Amino acid sequence: MSETEGHASSAAPSARALRCLAAGLVLALVALAFRGLDLSRAWAESTSLRLGWLAVALACYVAILPLWAVQWQLLAPPDPSRRVSRMFSVVAMTSTVLNTTPLLVGEATGVVLLVALAGLTRAAALSVLAMDQLLVGVAKLTVLATAAVLLTLPRWMTGAVAPLVTGVGALLLILAFATWRQQDLVRWADRVLTPRIGGEIGSIATALAPLRSPSRGGVALALALAKKAVEVAAILCVQRAFGVSLPVASGILVLACLNLATLVPLVPGNVGVYEAAVVVAYGWLGVTPERALGIAVVQHLCYFVALALPGIWWVARGKLRPSLG
Repeated sequence: MSETEGHASSAAPSARALRCLAAGLVLALVALAFRGLDLSRAWAESTSLRLGWLAVALACYVAILPLWAVQWQLLAPPDPSRRVSRMFSVVAMTSTVLNTTPLLVGEATGVVLLVALAGLTRAAALSVLAMDQLLVGVAKLTVLATAAVLLTLPRWMTGAVAPLVTGVGALLLILAFATWRQQDLVRWADRVLTPRIGGEIGSIATALAPLRSPSRGGVALALALAKKAVEVAAILCVQRAFGVSLPVASGILVLACLNLATLVPLVPGNVGVYEAAVVVAYGWLGVTPERALGIAVVQHLCYFVALALPGIWWVARGKLRPSLG
């Protein structure tokens, strides 16, 4: 057996072991959340839905895509020829992949589509993705902080905040250094790495210009927060569809729980993890497990239809052929 074959064969079991571990963690979480459930009662809870509220919930989730498109348009280098509709196709396809594949596949797809469809350079596309991840992290921390102010959080949630704060803080420091100490970063890269890599790093740092602009950066952050706001609105609408009337703070708590539970997507679409997180959140709010499960399943279905199907429709209609062909 060659050395290459040996590395490949050793990597395959490692990947399988990682997938098995992830599946085990998901099953454990789902079992913990769903223990003692009466599935027949859960089904009964879903048979008397108020469809009008579901339609509004679906519209709220759909609103995330245009907000996302405008946000990426702001984060990308200015180009008068690039239309928001083109960026909408990018985020629609990226959203589809994010909601149907495991970790990092969706992010990589977003970079490829920004280059192929929106005409960005690879460095600019990577910068847009980095800034997007930073804004998403800040928005998630804002949701968690708001939930903590309005409600008493479960102990496990307060303990799980630390990794999110650490990740967002580290990304903020890296991007801030790359933005305001660009020349120092390029000189270091030229000295330690190669001139080509140093040039790439310099290009990425240059494309981080929105972080230096209060207007562009501020509006992009406002759009990130607006996406979270419409998610909260959708969650509240699904509650109403099930005849549950809870304060606005309940929707913020459910979203905060989801943000933590789905921080690292272990399975495609967070199937099982999403439902378990919603059931746990509503259990803390005093909702019966059966009703909470019905809400979780319907809410996830609305989310999937709104954020995964548009990209599939876009491809089916042949909208991407002129740009990719």
